[in-house]
Amino acid sequence: MVELSTTLAAVVTREILWNVPPWARALMYLLFLAAAAVCILGVVRRVRAWSRGRESGASVSAGKAWGRLWRDAILQARIWRSGMAGLGHALVFWGFIVLFIGTCIVAVEDYGSWLLDREHLFFTDTFYLAVSFALELFGVFFLIGLVLALSRRKSRGRFRPLSRGVDLGVLWLFLVIGLSGFVTEGLRIAAAGGGLESHPFERWSFVGWWLATGLQAVDESLLATLHLGCWVGHMALSMAFIALVPYCKLRHIFFAPVHIALREDRKAGRYAGVSLEEVEETGRYGVSTPADFTRRQLMSFDACTECARCQTVCPATATGKSLSPMKVVLDIARAGGADESLHGEEISPEVLWACTSCGACVEECPVYIDQLGAIVDLRRHLVAEGEIRGSAQAALRSVAATGNPWGMPREDRADWAVGLGVPTIEEVDSPEILFWVGCAGSYDRRSRKVTEAMVRILQAAGVRFAILGKSECCTGDPARRMGDEFTYTELAGANIQTLSAASFERVLTTCPHCFNTIRNEYPDLGGDYEVIHHSEFIEELLSSGRLELEDGGSVRGTLHDPCYLARQNDVVEAPRSALRSAGLEVVEPEQSGKDGFCCGAGGGRMWMEEDTGERINSERWRQLQETEPETVAVGCPFCMTMMTDARDAVESEVEVKDIAELVAERLPGSGS
Repeated sequence: MVELSTTLAAVVTREILWNVPPWARALMYLLFLAAAAVCILGVVRRVRAWSRGRESGASVSAGKAWGRLWRDAILQARIWRSGMAGLGHALVFWGFIVLFIGTCIVAVEDYGSWLLDREHLFFTDTFYLAVSFALELFGVFFLIGLVLALSRRKSRGRFRPLSRGVDLGVLWLFLVIGLSGFVTEGLRIAAAGGGLESHPFERWSFVGWWLATGLQAVDESLLATLHLGCWVGHMALSMAFIALVPYCKLRHIFFAPVHIALREDRKAGRYAGVSLEEVEETGRYGVSTPADFTRRQLMSFDACTECARCQTVCPATATGKSLSPMKVVLDIARAGGADESLHGEEISPEVLWACTSCGACVEECPVYIDQLGAIVDLRRHLVAEGEIRGSAQAALRSVAATGNPWGMPREDRADWAVGLGVPTIEEVDSPEILFWVGCAGSYDRRSRKVTEAMVRILQAAGVRFAILGKSECCTGDPARRMGDEFTYTELAGANIQTLSAASFERVLTTCPHCFNTIRNEYPDLGGDYEVIHHSEFIEELLSSGRLELEDGGSVRGTLHDPCYLARQNDVVEAPRSALRSAGLEVVEPEQSGKDGFCCGAGGGRMWMEEDTGERINSERWRQLQETEPETVAVGCPFCMTMMTDARDAVESEVEVKDIAELVAERLPGSGS
């Protein structure tokens, strides 16, 4: 107790800024004011740039904003998903926050003590010891996080970050600031006079104490000179950091938490619409200049951490296309005036049309930037300007004219059902299931087999179902993803009118694109229905005992997860459960589930030529073949086409089958 009392008494008489003369303190406050002014000027300039944008959507409640801030900004929940990268960033973030708070405490103590003519405000006794230990501990965390960040830039992992000069410069600036802080502390403890035994309480500053033990042989006057020089250098670098924040990638320190808290609730599979009234009033369709984005969107682009995770998971980037989601975001953020066109050499039509709308960038972004939404907004302007050619333009015209991208006659839509005993909605009173067949399931020869397999499953399970027949038309998904919002609205309106006039319990579809559009986007236009994907319904039938399958030998296979099912709608386990019931031994590829790799057909790419870099479906096929499967299972007609084409290109004997086909093969009496 005597030793503790002596220690605490010594702490009370301790100076916060030992060996720092008045001129150096004055310099610190002057540099801080200058750095703060430069920083605030940069922030104000960015806020003014946001204010030029359109009005944002609905406001966010304070409770939801604080919850998001706590979960994703403070606890770094989304960043932790990337393993070592998440650990490194969390250590840097938490270390930075605690060191910043500690620096503020020191400043308040020093300035307040002088202003109020008191020796101490609160920096005494156990509080001093606790703060000293916390700063030491989190300072170590800060340095460890920086070392991890620097080492990752030499790794070959999936989420390898950028290694540009500015990125390395920022990390080295932080590292020098952190190290110089510890060195300054060690010099202070060693040079304070009386030897280390005269101030044992400094052991709580364990790194500084350890450094001080190695400096005992150095002359105290030299130590004091070195301490002052190191303190001034550390202080100047810290002020430079404050000034730089809004002018480089460090800006996300300010803007990312704000965007995380205030962002709109929108999944990658749901886009903001464009009304005809708005177009007539403003003369604007899509995005041409930064001012055409909403204020929240403009703020989100400034929140970019430049971590390149969106770029790393982008299938277009991975296969040599010119698209980089991160670069699109940064190009928008760096655009000059509000009237400056965004369309040009940097954000070219080639860049925008390369997007498959898979949503991997949105899912992976640690600060919730909607890169996909921005790309679709920019595509809308291209459509308005006629910057769409070839097969994609033909597909849009066919969708508008005939209700399907292939341009097939509406009267032939239900030809597949002839002789199968499939009733239409007019023939069944309030069926349990309205089977939404979709364009591919109705017209594409290969996808028709999937439709027929699904019908056999429904009939075997005794499900009361019906189809719309000739009344069904394209959901509008391809048109909306390509940027033709008006065609989408027209098709969606017609389908909603048809669906709302019918009586049924649930909508069933074998196409994740139809599933996503009806489930997530039709409600915005007044069409709110319960929608289920066929993999979910099959799993439901099996688990409830309504559907029974014959036993048979197992087959080694793998599942290619549709982006619009797994990633954008969180349907991951149901397809696997159904496949296991059908005797498929599911071997997971490296990228699967919500982290799956796109087939390359989404976003209208199904009807576009892929003439740059490697074909996306070929890359995905290569990944799937690493599991050495006998069968590749799919749950989407687009994926079926792309995987079959990739297989045929290499003359592989591996089968490509839909989940419904594999289940139907195990139905009693199927002969398989």
